[in-house]
Amino acid sequence: MAMTRRNQRRAGFSLIELLLAVSIVGILSGLAIPNLRNVMARAQATQIAGDIDVVQVATNQFNADQFTWPAEVAQGVTPPGLDDFLPDGFSFIGQGYQMDYERLSPIVVPGDPNTTQLIAVAVVIDTDELSNALVEMLGNSILYSVGRKHTFMIAGS
Repeated sequence: MAMTRRNQRRAGFSLIELLLAVSIVGILSGLAIPNLRNVMARAQATQIAGDIDVVQVATNQFNADQFTWPAEVAQGVTPPGLDDFLPDGFSFIGQGYQMDYERLSPIVVPGDPNTTQLIAVAVVIDTDELSNALVEMLGNSILYSVGRKHTFMIAGS
């Protein structure tokens, strides 16, 4: 009978065993969550890079069709007439960022005196984490950055 009682009491986990298991899970999750955030920021930066490419292609198609560039508009607004060249449902406002179509003129580009106008798209990002991921991914193609606003050149004329 004494042996049966001992087996019955030992059927569960002790408090120390439970605390140890919870501690290990806490440590592992503490290591995994920052990596998950980095992976999510990189994935969102990839989405932004794709959106920049879509705007670049649409803008060049607009120019080839209309023989002019789309008009300058406010941040987050699609330039008039560019909708016809963008995929259905495309927006200049994304989750955690906004795009800003830029028509910069007059401008003089060092080393290229014939260029007087730059067509660009700027991305204004809400968080430093996403901004850093975008710079890490597309740093070489950024024309210039100011804070969390990064400008990418589409064309010069």
